[in-house]
Amino acid sequence: MSESSDELVYVISAKQEMSWLAFKQGFDSLYTLHFAGNQLEKEELKSKRMATVRTLNALAHCEFDFTENYSKVYAAPPVLVRLPSAGFPQAILAGSRSPTTIQQLSDACQSVGNHINIEIQEQASELGLIPKRVAVQAEDVRELQAIASSLSIPFIETPSAWSLLHFAASIDDYLATLKWANAPELNWKHQTFEPSSLQFKTIEKTDTNIRISRYSHPSRNTKTCYLWQDEMCTEIDIDWGRYAVLKALRRNVLIYDKCRFTMAVPASANLPRLLERALTLCSGYAATYVKKMPHDPQIQGFNLFSAVPPQIAEMTAAKLGQTLLPQSLNIT
Repeated sequence: MSESSDELVYVISAKQEMSWLAFKQGFDSLYTLHFAGNQLEKEELKSKRMATVRTLNALAHCEFDFTENYSKVYAAPPVLVRLPSAGFPQAILAGSRSPTTIQQLSDACQSVGNHINIEIQEQASELGLIPKRVAVQAEDVRELQAIASSLSIPFIETPSAWSLLHFAASIDDYLATLKWANAPELNWKHQTFEPSSLQFKTIEKTDTNIRISRYSHPSRNTKTCYLWQDEMCTEIDIDWGRYAVLKALRRNVLIYDKCRFTMAVPASANLPRLLERALTLCSGYAATYVKKMPHDPQIQGFNLFSAVPPQIAEMTAAKLGQTLLPQSLNIT
């Protein structure tokens, strides 16, 4: 089993806290060493880096704090995260880890009982630097608690997917926090979100009274998003902004297969991060990417989340003002 997939988390865990610049340098060095040589274009490497950031955050290995003048990466504390699955209780190892962590977990499982099953799997993600999924199955929740105690790490009996979802804001909650203003359009280069394709495009005029536009700062390499409605505007997080437009236009884009417990989210309409983490912690598997779905050929690319119970899928959609689209996701 390859060790390269765990190397980035090893580095972050050893540092505990690092600047965004140090993270970028570390990621770029490891990715080019193991997966790309010197053949990857700068923009493609940036895309891989940002996708890795989202996935590490969703798997609860790291926390990323992005502000205008202060951006840092923090290793999350190690924890056994219970999964919301039926049958025997299961938990995954999240947070920081070192090259000795899995052996220590294995020893702790052995000390509790020979029947404890530990499963270590490479993630199916194409990103490369996503750490292995480490799962533990016991016969009783108290055994998972004993394993965590042996390692001196937390274990919470309520699955984190449920807790996060109940804690997370809804789209209406989020919009209620925004400050609107009657302001002129920024004269910066910008693109506008097209609800049909879910892509940002150069559009002169929209047919609706609501839109989200992404502006490029003329001198700094930064982008800012504004939500516009009836001549009023407010700065907005891009993930919430897209769903604000989709909710207003009653465009549903989230797909759910209730037979396979699989949820498909358009890659160009990422979920707000807390909701994305809740879905990911239903299984401990990073979302897998597929190019398209037959129900809507305009949308290019979906992320599939596995082992999502129907109640969690429905609550996630409701938080975003969405109605789930039932569809078979028997994708090979």
